[in-house]
Amino acid sequence: KRRIRRPTNLKSSVAKPEDNQIPTKKAQDRSDQAPASATNRFRVRTKTRGSVAAGAAGTAVVAGAATSALISKKAQVDSDGYKIVCYYTNWSQYRTKLGKFVPEDIPADLCTHIIFAFGWLKKGKLSSFESNDETKDGKTGLYERMMTLKKANPKLKVLLAIGGWSFGTQKFKEMSATRYARQTFIYSAIPFLRQRGFDGLDMDWEYPKGGDDKKNFVLLLKELKEAFDAESQEIRQPRLLLTAAVPVGPDNVRGGYDVPAVASYLDFINLMAYDFHGKWERETGHNAPLYSPSSDSEWRKQLSVDYAANLWVKLGAPKEKLVIGMPTYGRSFTLSNTERYKVNSPASGGGKAGEYTKESGFLAYYEICEMLLNGAVYIWDDEMKVPYMVDGDQWVGFDDERAIRNKMNWIKTNGFGGAMVWTVDMDDFSGTVCGGNVKYPLIGAMREELRGVSRGKEAKDVDWSSVAATIVEKEVEKPAPIKISVSELLSKVQKPQKKIIKQGLATVEKNSRPAQVFCYLTSWSVKRPGAGKFEPKDVDATLCTHIVYAFATLKDHKLTEANENDPDMYDEVIALREKNPDLQILLAIGGWAFGSTPFKELTSNVFRMNQFVYEAIEFLREYQFNGLDVDWEYPRGADDRKAYVDLLRELRVAFEGE
Repeated sequence: KRRIRRPTNLKSSVAKPEDNQIPTKKAQDRSDQAPASATNRFRVRTKTRGSVAAGAAGTAVVAGAATSALISKKAQVDSDGYKIVCYYTNWSQYRTKLGKFVPEDIPADLCTHIIFAFGWLKKGKLSSFESNDETKDGKTGLYERMMTLKKANPKLKVLLAIGGWSFGTQKFKEMSATRYARQTFIYSAIPFLRQRGFDGLDMDWEYPKGGDDKKNFVLLLKELKEAFDAESQEIRQPRLLLTAAVPVGPDNVRGGYDVPAVASYLDFINLMAYDFHGKWERETGHNAPLYSPSSDSEWRKQLSVDYAANLWVKLGAPKEKLVIGMPTYGRSFTLSNTERYKVNSPASGGGKAGEYTKESGFLAYYEICEMLLNGAVYIWDDEMKVPYMVDGDQWVGFDDERAIRNKMNWIKTNGFGGAMVWTVDMDDFSGTVCGGNVKYPLIGAMREELRGVSRGKEAKDVDWSSVAATIVEKEVEKPAPIKISVSELLSKVQKPQKKIIKQGLATVEKNSRPAQVFCYLTSWSVKRPGAGKFEPKDVDATLCTHIVYAFATLKDHKLTEANENDPDMYDEVIALREKNPDLQILLAIGGWAFGSTPFKELTSNVFRMNQFVYEAIEFLREYQFNGLDVDWEYPRGADDRKAYVDLLRELRVAFEGE
């Protein structure tokens, strides 16, 4: 049993210096771990379009030192000192109340680099994405508003990122596939960046996979670097910077990145050292543990900041080029059993959406602070060197100031290039929530540790172990043993008796659901000649209750169209609903020609299978299908039997959660 102890004093306190000491992990702790893939990184864009955007676009621009919401002395650090690279998201403007964030909220001296996320691709060329990114119709755009920070801090570098999770991989595949496509992009990017005052480009391909992608990504970076060099010499201006955001999953890293080649063309590498665990899993795990806990399986032990950074080094990345990602958000779960609340406890899915970020399984640091101040339980994990929070059935793994300072010491001890932040807009940027009497408590702590810039005399780290509720394990007294007489016990055992069963009719509960008529429609029937040709428009929309379109296929273990004309066929099939709104239309994957091997490969790796599941949801929703038909012909043997059940279970859980 456990009880919650709540403090009587809710004042912030300064963390003890010894809390920030990092014990050195021995090399042999990780030498026996077999390579495996990591969990996926979900960067979900949640925003509300409409009048809010227009209002944000019209906000006045404040120039000079007044733009800085955080006043501090400038750091006397060499230009080659530790980097603090802050991502800014152009959809943070759509959050409401204290979550709303615009460029003017960023102190000009908070970060050494700001990366504006994200640009877009239109017809293979770099372009803006949000309607108010660009200055137009007399309204100053987000790009121009961001550049105002450089007037207050001329040393600040502002880059534009292209890619991200929502952007997907297909556009990168097409853009990097040929030299013509690469050069088209490159020579659109250079004037785009220069004309808007950007200092460089951040490539966020999530993620290259397989031999072609790996080769083409290197070629893309090589040609970008060569073009940036040549352009710099031509116009006699500082060269545009070239960086990339890269994953931490071992399968993603080994399968998609020629690490030495990639590192040779980049100015620095932004390691996305977060999203190690999240709502796509069925047990709790921390968003960004410095080290993995001892309760992790051998595969899960690869999912930590320390392991991921050292993997990149082992594969050929220079330490000084690796900028280690720090999250200003947490990943949340809903506990299956509130009595089991530690790491790796069963979870039924993602946690409740935050009031401002509005995304299930995801909370900004200021939302976490609100929960801690309202009675949530704070637990520090000394193995992982990070905290987590429990609030009823809600479980959240996050980073606080203590965890951040631990990680900064680890960065300095190991000689890495600095810290990257995802994102600047999810820290307590207003300084009104968390209670440390300071704006940007997390990023400010990074700057203090890496750049030597004080957050101010009044700033304090919040000691959540003193402020928030804590769990006290209560020892339960065991009852005295009861003596039981064996003879008395046996005398009460009922002896077996013969039973006479009367013959009669067994009754089965009546099925109240109407009969279902499933009709498969094949994609190749349209190619038959003459009278055999069959198209979706030939289907009587009232003939079947369900139509299953056969077949889609797998590409890079993701659900995709089998033929180039499938999207048009999908539209024709979906159009049948206009005649029968009750018609359910599903998409089938598999079949005899597809075979069993792709399913075996898909289910042989948990990460690969889960990625398929969540990509499938997006694919089905995009084309307006009502579901998925899994046609594995055929699972054989105990391994396949288990894998098939695992796949169906993960699909069902994800579909219900979505």
